[in-house]
Amino acid sequence: KALSDLKADGTDIVIMADCGTTAFDAVEQGRSIGLDIVILDHHETEDALPEANFLINPKRPDDSSGYDMMAAVGVSYMTCIAINNVLRNERFYETNHDIIEPNLKNMMDLVALGTVCDMVPLTGPNRLFVRRGFEMMADTENVGLKTLIETANISGPVTPMHAGFALGPRINAGSRVHRSEIGACLLSTDDKNEAIELSYQLQECNEKRKKIQNEMTARANNIIMAQELEGRPGIVISDPDGHPGLGGLVAGRIKEKYGVPACCITFAPGPDGELEGRGSGRSIKGVNIADIFINARAEGLLVKGGGHTMAGGFTIEQNKINEFRDFFEKSVKEQLDNKPVVEDIAIDGIISARGVKPEFVRLIENHVGPFGQANPEPTFILPNVKIHQSDIVGKDHVRCIVSDREGGVRIKAVAFRAAETSLGQAILKDYAYHEFHLTGQLKVDNWNGNDRVELHITDAVFANSAQQQAVKAKSA
Repeated sequence: KALSDLKADGTDIVIMADCGTTAFDAVEQGRSIGLDIVILDHHETEDALPEANFLINPKRPDDSSGYDMMAAVGVSYMTCIAINNVLRNERFYETNHDIIEPNLKNMMDLVALGTVCDMVPLTGPNRLFVRRGFEMMADTENVGLKTLIETANISGPVTPMHAGFALGPRINAGSRVHRSEIGACLLSTDDKNEAIELSYQLQECNEKRKKIQNEMTARANNIIMAQELEGRPGIVISDPDGHPGLGGLVAGRIKEKYGVPACCITFAPGPDGELEGRGSGRSIKGVNIADIFINARAEGLLVKGGGHTMAGGFTIEQNKINEFRDFFEKSVKEQLDNKPVVEDIAIDGIISARGVKPEFVRLIENHVGPFGQANPEPTFILPNVKIHQSDIVGKDHVRCIVSDREGGVRIKAVAFRAAETSLGQAILKDYAYHEFHLTGQLKVDNWNGNDRVELHITDAVFANSAQQQAVKAKSA
């Protein structure tokens, strides 16, 4: 319908960004009514491709660029550069004085933001995009992005962590609650007052999103317990009361808590007005979830399906959910070669609390970063530390103060979304009786103009237990 409406409004060319690689029916319908269709995408492909005029996707089987790590924002950016080079070589701007050549370098902050938020590997050109883009962000010329940074109360240099946990969620929050246009309007406005209004609208959408997401996550855990899904190779739940825009976030929470690939199915009216399942999945290392969805569609279990190695989506008829669940579990087992899921933590270094200095953390960030997918932040272990106090901050984050066994320098440490986990409970209740080995990432926090380092805890073990009792680091 959207393509038909565009054609009726006089559109000749449609550019599909971050989608379209498996949209066979939509592309065929658009071409049949006379539209030229260009696809700029990075999702997993099949052997066959839709009959678009141009399909630019570094994951195409015949692509030789070596840029398959790029997000759709990177693919779109490189396409703009290529088009601009052609126009420049043809002296287009010299002969069309009313059209000013765009300064594409000034847009690299948005490219960096999109690259980090899409969680693609920070290798190849993505490293350049992110490093240079975040350097630009402090003095960004984008009115909307600058306002969003202010609204999110970000002080000091903007980092990929800010993008993933503050900026990205706010921009996406509108689409989570059926207001997807707000984020696009914010990033394209030149009006400061409009940017402020849109930023606060996104803030409200984000608060609404968090409330709905927490309710859905609680429901999902109840469904898992009631249907005895814990311990399965993969978990598929359906939530008739769930919000279609939040299925992926809930699937991510399930994956984090239970350590297996997970799908959350919500429901919305389809083209014929009948309810259809809208599923989102999140995966673990070793399981390509997009392949599972593509294969399930080929088996007739899904109406649509595809995505990335670690995340994807699908459309499903209600009467196929149980059969799909069986197929999903079987496929996960096959990809893991029937071996149990074993999570491990690679330790990059050992450090003491008194050795944790802002200069040390910045040295790592400047020479090894930027960090993200395929280039994770170094994980350190602080051995034999004492926890002097602990409490809950926010809704479910566990905060504590730690020092070396000998005392001396104390640093703050935080375990996010851990209050109801065994990790969080150990830090809250057992800290007076045990020393701990703590693992996590080191961060520099600027408070009132002063730099200090804190540890973001990912796991722990009792240091003085004969059995070296493990403390789970799963997020609730």
